[in-house]
Amino acid sequence: SDNAITVKSSEDLGNGLTAFAQITLDTDSTTSALQKDAKLGVKGAFGTIVAGRMEYLIQGAFSSKMDDGGGNNNLESNLTDLGRANAVAYVSPTVNGVHVAMAGNNDGTATGMFNNKEILVAYANGPLNVMASKVDVKDNSDMTSLYASYAIGDAKVSAMTVDRDYDAGQGTDARDSMYRLDYTMGSNVVTVGTRDAEATADDMDIVKLTHKLSKRTAVWVGHRNKGTGYAGDVTHFGMIHKF
Repeated sequence: SDNAITVKSSEDLGNGLTAFAQITLDTDSTTSALQKDAKLGVKGAFGTIVAGRMEYLIQGAFSSKMDDGGGNNNLESNLTDLGRANAVAYVSPTVNGVHVAMAGNNDGTATGMFNNKEILVAYANGPLNVMASKVDVKDNSDMTSLYASYAIGDAKVSAMTVDRDYDAGQGTDARDSMYRLDYTMGSNVVTVGTRDAEATADDMDIVKLTHKLSKRTAVWVGHRNKGTGYAGDVTHFGMIHKF
């Protein structure tokens, strides 16, 4: 019920500058059709500036690291509940493995220029990848996220925590901890993971097998063993081809 096609474009402007744009067209007739990317920006030696309707940094940078094959309610810990918004973001160049990013959005009301604000710091050096993010959601909650991964030969281990600190009357503070192991064996990748949620009904275990048919095509099948807070366990499968 949620199929989409994404079109991307870029142009070399000279002097080290590149302009780019992206729009995602949704075939779904529900309101989720309004939640797809429509953004443009420019990048150069100064970094990248992008504006439009797009994912929050905490979604694209964090939840993607724990996504086990698409859809919500997996190891990404419901980070997508922030949705997309009319936003502007800046990503700095990477210096000695470190880069920072800042973003804010306005939801179309007269309550301020940036209803939600966030900052992210990331460090990558060889097999090590570390990120930290802080999100301030106006009149709702703060969210602090930490992520780290380390590659050891054919294996990569990942861990992430998400702390939610709600404003009075907006919700119950909670912390989710997620762990994941990806092990590559030739053309096959085995993924196992778990989420330890403060609300035990939201605990989850996953297992997934991916087989690479070629450099650009792969098939996968996975299973999510969900806690009682969800409608039921899920077995999912799919195919991906990169043009």
